[in-house]
Amino acid sequence: MNILEKIVEEQKNKLKYLKQKYKIKKKIKIKSKFIKKIEDNNLNKKTSIIAEFKRYSPSIKEFKKIKHIGEIINQYELSNVTCISILTDKNFGGSLNDIKIAKQFTNKPIIRKDFILDKIQIYESAYYGADAILLIVRILTEKKLLLLEKYAHSLGLDVLIEIESKKDLSKIKNTKTKLIGINNRNLALQKIDITKTIKLSSKIKERIIVSESGLTIKNINIIKENNINTFLIGGSILNNINIKKYIGDITK
Repeated sequence: MNILEKIVEEQKNKLKYLKQKYKIKKKIKIKSKFIKKIEDNNLNKKTSIIAEFKRYSPSIKEFKKIKHIGEIINQYELSNVTCISILTDKNFGGSLNDIKIAKQFTNKPIIRKDFILDKIQIYESAYYGADAILLIVRILTEKKLLLLEKYAHSLGLDVLIEIESKKDLSKIKNTKTKLIGINNRNLALQKIDITKTIKLSSKIKERIIVSESGLTIKNINIIKENNINTFLIGGSILNNINIKKYIGDITK
């Protein structure tokens, strides 16, 4: 069982508990500006950075010991970051409470990054104050993807749909979201191929492409040459000594 299969199985086992926890649901309606912030940058030909917070990563052996979440989010708030990604899965040291804590330090839109399989996880994302959610095509059928996207939109959440390979392209053709993320990492093998963003983006029309994983200033500049200006970045930011300067160097 690879790391992706392990995480998905953990999420499935947790669903019964979540459905009981949120048995009586309160009405929630989010007014998200997650996609709008990125669209505004695109109109002004600016780079958009979705900066991630996570405490560690199964794919990176040497990951800098992360300080209190507030210190990192505060640096994001003071930098040129457009939006913030909070990785809430326990395999990355995360929890949903991280979203609540982060919102004490920033007004920037927050996406919950996790392995979402069911509507109840989307409801709890809104309940904890997320502005957007990530849907990973690899772990969903096309029918489930469309159902989850529709439900997220009904709550006012924005959606970032993530693809990893050519096989995923057929599943997204009927989706409504403007944001399509291309993960340069093979989720099962945890290997990086930075050219994946460039290859797959050429097959996607009239969407905003978000390049994800394995990103550094050098390869970001290569990707920018292919008219892609939105990046979800975690490790290379978090492992940098001067986060604010590093983000500034990417966005200039």
